[in-house]
Amino acid sequence: MGPIPNIVFFGAAGSGKSSIINMVAGKQVASVANGLKGCTFESSCYEVDINGSTFNLWDTAGLNEAVTGKVPDAKATISLFRLLKNLDSGLNLLVFCMKGPRVQDVAPMNWRLFHEIICDRKVPIVIAITGLELEDPMDAWWDENRGSFERHEMLSQGHACITAVRGKEIARRGVHLLDSEYKESRQKLMKLLKKSHLKDAWMMPPIEWFSTIFEKTKEYRWRRFFFGWYSVEKVTETKVKRRNLLDLAERCGMKDEDAEAFAKMLSDA
Repeated sequence: MGPIPNIVFFGAAGSGKSSIINMVAGKQVASVANGLKGCTFESSCYEVDINGSTFNLWDTAGLNEAVTGKVPDAKATISLFRLLKNLDSGLNLLVFCMKGPRVQDVAPMNWRLFHEIICDRKVPIVIAITGLELEDPMDAWWDENRGSFERHEMLSQGHACITAVRGKEIARRGVHLLDSEYKESRQKLMKLLKKSHLKDAWMMPPIEWFSTIFEKTKEYRWRRFFFGWYSVEKVTETKVKRRNLLDLAERCGMKDEDAEAFAKMLSDA
């Protein structure tokens, strides 16, 4: 029997990460916040059975995607980065959690930072959109909003339009208003997680955020001397930053100085 697969849930505070984990587990294992501030900061792991297979579900710090700006929330991001770096048995799946009805401004940056740059697109990613209990059917939301994800190049291996709440109890009978939608959401998400995760976990390699390479370019010029024409080779050296640092600036829309400062923070984590 091999190591238990690791599934990491990430996204904004208030996006429903803890509620989703409780829904998949079939009971309350993760603490749920009563507001957007959130109550989870350090990552927490819950061992959960999904249709006969055991998984580690990781609840992580909220990335404050509702906050505008071009630099990620440092403390929460470093906490998540440290988790991914220190997973001894590797990473099998990323689950990006967001609350409908729209994609927050900073969401694409956090998506690219973790999926594209830190995980180098080597780990599959799926999307769980919560708060869709008023949509009928819930999946109709995706048909209307998929263009927003495509414009932001947030391309995933799958998505689940769900509700992570059961709603009010009806006449104290143990029945809740949204039980049907909740059950549908649970089955939908469990199926998505099981089919999308990597069978062989990805291990994060060392990330050399600040190493540089030198590209030598050769330039030839022709000069005439007393005995004929000769070529003179002039070598120039160009300092080039590594891809990760460039991607922080270009793909995440940061200024060069912000990207360098943020990368240093990650390298020290």
